[in-house]
Amino acid sequence: MLRDGEGHPITKPLSAREKHWLRAYLEVNPDALPPGHNNEIRSTETIVEDLSNRWDDRGILDLVRKWRESRFLPDNDLEWISSGNQRQLIWLINELAIRLSVVTPPDFDASTAYVPDPLNCQPDQRYPLVIAAIDAWPISIEKKRKALEEFREKWVRAQIPDKQIKWLDGKNSQQMTWAISYLGGCDFWKRHRTTFGFPSTEQLPKDKYAHILGFLDHLYGISPDTQELFLAKMKKTWSQRKYQNSEKAKKQVYFSLSDEARRNLDQLEKARKVTKNRIIEDLLAQAVGSRR
Repeated sequence: MLRDGEGHPITKPLSAREKHWLRAYLEVNPDALPPGHNNEIRSTETIVEDLSNRWDDRGILDLVRKWRESRFLPDNDLEWISSGNQRQLIWLINELAIRLSVVTPPDFDASTAYVPDPLNCQPDQRYPLVIAAIDAWPISIEKKRKALEEFREKWVRAQIPDKQIKWLDGKNSQQMTWAISYLGGCDFWKRHRTTFGFPSTEQLPKDKYAHILGFLDHLYGISPDTQELFLAKMKKTWSQRKYQNSEKAKKQVYFSLSDEARRNLDQLEKARKVTKNRIIEDLLAQAVGSRR
């Protein structure tokens, strides 16, 4: 059983919030434990038991208590952050990453600030990790409260109205995969030096949708006009793609192919998992492009 410095049993030394903070703190402050002891932490939930043999000699309980008293904001300052709003959490993770990366001493050393990786945060872990990042932010409660109020006000302004994004269908797997590829492949990053993490195309459409909306909200930080123009161009590109893939944009063409050409076309159809029509269109587009 875990005991304090006087040998008294400690039955519930840490709350869930404190456990997440401690895990985040130790991740960016590995010297707080002897070499190798961070590897003994199996999970955030078991961190108390995993570190029980180091609890007293490293003063961990005192560390948690002092940090909680000097750095933890009261719950009411965090009420605007919703555990069920993945769009907001993704936006906030990326905003925190930018804010914490540009602040330098004498405020604090940015290398000691914990920021969750937006690509590795599972949906059910985003909220506690966002709160842990805020708790682990090594600034005073007064400065932290002011910064969180700025985030809250920015979030209210940054959200794109539903009527402007109703063309995005979070249940449309094809559209969500296209949108992730479109956002990741555009030249926006070079022109605006924007930082944002996107998921792999293997994730569920629902989570892709949250990332897409989180990014579009994130563009408000550059300027409202940039956000509006980017969304309009994205919508137009999707509309053109839908038309090109529709039967309205196609006309029947008849031509003969050799047996070898047909076999090659069959092989490409199986390998690429798209229709023969699409394969021919892609090959024609590549041929025309190479002549320019």
